[in-house]
Amino acid sequence: MATPVTTRTEDNERSAALHELFLHATRVQLATVTSISTFVAGWVQAADRYTQAVSNELLSRAQGEIEPHELVGRLATVSSTHLRDVTALPTEAVTHFNSELARREEAEPRKRKVPRRKAA
Repeated sequence: MATPVTTRTEDNERSAALHELFLHATRVQLATVTSISTFVAGWVQAADRYTQAVSNELLSRAQGEIEPHELVGRLATVSSTHLRDVTALPTEAVTHFNSELARREEAEPRKRKVPRRKAA
């Protein structure tokens, strides 16, 4: 039974294709991780701004600086701003993902140095 014989060139082509596949998978994973961290960091910052703004409005009411009927409108404004910030986060994460992936694909891979064989 004959077995298929591959040439060194075919093996190198397969190896290069497999290497490129692994590089692409790594780029996608790194872009995903950085996009998720961008999303989470953005969410935390938006939540912090929201709680600070709500706290300031409630303190203003508690100290008598604003009237009770003004509080609802001011809290609605703060909440609207927060929702606008939060709904922009997925778009920012996708944009970050795309730019990271494009940046990583544009970067020219370093050439590996092949060690020289010592003469016998």
